Amino acid sequence: MLWYIIDGWNVVHKIGQLREAHSPCEEFMYYIIKHKLTGSTNNKVTAIFDGKYNMSSEGLLGGEFRILFSGEKTADDVIKDKVTRYKNKKQIVVVTDDRGIRQYVKTQGVRCLSVKEFISKKKKKSAIAEEEKNIDYKTRSQITEELRKIWLKE
Repeated sequence: MLWYIIDGWNVVHKIGQLREAHSPCEEFMYYIIKHKLTGSTNNKVTAIFDGKYNMSSEGLLGGEFRILFSGEKTADDVIKDKVTRYKNKKQIVVVTDDRGIRQYVKTQGVRCLSVKEFISKKKKKSAIAEEEKNIDYKTRSQITEELRKIWLKE
């Protein structure tokens, strides 16, 4: 099992469709899963964003996918803390273009991917299949709520 620690805004700003999305953080989560950028669903993913935001991603998709907001700290500091505290450094993959983070994690013996390297892992799909599955976060949420009302009688 690998643990991907992702510098959230760093990646979002490099992907046009995420940068312009209504809810970039939520769309980011679905983008990674849809394109299987972290490989196996057994891999753990933690995306860390600067600032405060009231969103919980836990349990939405199954597996170990978390979105964290750094609050008073910077995302850089949170990433460095997580890398420092984790015992099995060979399991960690940090995704960022931030030079300071890249240098730090490499001194810790942690593998680092640039945003371009990470995105290039994107699996190619047919244009038709891609178009059929391209539903934004807001629409997905509305569909989920409607199905809950029908099937769970909420």
